[in-house]
Amino acid sequence: MKIEVWSLGPFETNAYLLTSEDDKSCLLVDAPKDAAKKILPIIQSRGLTLTHVLITHGHWDHMCDAHAFVKAGVEVLAHHDDQQLIENIEAYRDRYTAMMPFLTDNDFRSTHVTQWLKHGDTFSALGRTFEARHVPGHCPGSLLFYSATDQLAFSGDAIFAGSVGRTDLPNGNWNQLLQSIRTHIYSLPDATVLLPGHGGSTTVGREKQTNPYAKP
Repeated sequence: MKIEVWSLGPFETNAYLLTSEDDKSCLLVDAPKDAAKKILPIIQSRGLTLTHVLITHGHWDHMCDAHAFVKAGVEVLAHHDDQQLIENIEAYRDRYTAMMPFLTDNDFRSTHVTQWLKHGDTFSALGRTFEARHVPGHCPGSLLFYSATDQLAFSGDAIFAGSVGRTDLPNGNWNQLLQSIRTHIYSLPDATVLLPGHGGSTTVGREKQTNPYAKP
């Protein structure tokens, strides 16, 4: 499996394009602002078929462009606790434009989710099985997507290299975030590569040893 990453939008949010060496399918993890402009032409030029858009959580900077990738047959996967944030993003426009007044109507287009995942659910894509782990605290519907085959996990904003997701946003919960990290992230093998929603990659073992905010 090949992984390409772009850091996009005002918060440099990571969008991950996953492709398989065995076929022409691909999937996208998170769709920040400008992801469609940057990534959609690449998908089309390579003759790839986008099968899934995985949303790690419902904050605007992770799902802003998801609607632009949705074509017939594409599945959008997310957690039900973020349904309002994803499927009714227009209702939160004032909150976001207070911080970013340069945003326009085109930046607030909701995305219909075709499959709501809960903790422990699995799905198949790119010839492998992905497991969804519910890791709330930063956002109620935060999900981690884990591939045991590749020993990697897309962790959204739950944990970063040397840091953790902020919990001072609406519905954030510090104790819940620590519980999520210790129970559902630190229980992964130490060699598991963590690919977060912002910044560079790390590993489970490294964070267990060095993360000052979330000690095992």
